[in-house]
Amino acid sequence: MSYSLGLSKKMIVFVFIVVLIFVESRVSANFDLMDELSGREEWVNWAGYGEEKLSTVVVGGTILCHGADAKHKTSVHPYPVSGAKVAVLCGTSKAWGDGSTDSSGNFLIDLPSHLHAIPNLEKVCCVNVVHLPETSPCRSGLHKGIKLSSIGDGTRTYTAHNIHLMPQKHT
Repeated sequence: MSYSLGLSKKMIVFVFIVVLIFVESRVSANFDLMDELSGREEWVNWAGYGEEKLSTVVVGGTILCHGADAKHKTSVHPYPVSGAKVAVLCGTSKAWGDGSTDSSGNFLIDLPSHLHAIPNLEKVCCVNVVHLPETSPCRSGLHKGIKLSSIGDGTRTYTAHNIHLMPQKHT
């Protein structure tokens, strides 16, 4: 009995030494990585926070105005609003991205990288028409949700589709 007990103790010591060597080699491998990554640029790139953009998230859409005719009724045929200021709001009232419409009323807003990790932006973000040119008979301030339209090559594209604005009410 004492022979098997001595063998068992020797086996435990042997297993302990093997585990200790394995753990030490893993720890020293991590220190080697720290030695190799000496500069700030190397560290931020290794961690995924480098200057090089890893992904892109854009939100697009078109702003259309249903202008008023001589009797102040809504026009049947909307027209694009050029020069409108548009913002993407996510969760709070703070704008996370903004842009302006082109001559066709189209906008495309590239969202900042801290929003890229949010998987379902359509649940927390919306488009807000912030400001319209003074010549526009329509009113701003409309919020519209976004919808995922495509994913590929490191880019997620969301759309607000057409945003239809109505004329201001005259008093």
